[in-house]
Amino acid sequence: MISDGDLQKLDLATDVFGQLLSEQHLIGSQPSRCEGWSTRDVANHVLGGSIRYAHYFTGGDPAEVAWSRTADHVGDDPSSAHHELAAALRREFVRHRDDRIVLHHPLEDVDAPTLLVMRVQELVLHGWDIASVIDPDVEMDPGLCRFLLDRGESVRAMLREHGAIGPETKPAGARLTSQVLAAWGRE
Repeated sequence: MISDGDLQKLDLATDVFGQLLSEQHLIGSQPSRCEGWSTRDVANHVLGGSIRYAHYFTGGDPAEVAWSRTADHVGDDPSSAHHELAAALRREFVRHRDDRIVLHHPLEDVDAPTLLVMRVQELVLHGWDIASVIDPDVEMDPGLCRFLLDRGESVRAMLREHGAIGPETKPAGARLTSQVLAAWGRE
């Protein structure tokens, strides 16, 4: 079941990422923290993720939305594009918040609450991948960090099992941002 608190964390992560996208000087050809990707590539990946995740609720084959991995979703107004795509995905989470739907993610089948945690982690970590290019000491929202540390263990295990993230590392300090980055093998 997806709680009101879960939806609030999704909304917060969506808003924080949208605010980042409104800083258009951050979205461009400069390299991001994701090796081989520009900050624009990362933004496109996250926006395309809204399309892919919403599609999983239809029961369709993930290959049907493979095009969303290479399409330009950012356009001239990244923040507006993000909020429009994110709203469609949020409607799916709300519509299926109480059922036991099984979603066919390319890595493995997941339930809706797990997909929500995956989406929050995508928004938060990729937001950091963009923002930290300009400010290496940027802090993630503490409430989102706690949510990811509390609820993200099974997501991290799944991602690790499929080689999508590296091994957990030692945090570079007590900051929540450092703890999240270390838990996801980023520090």
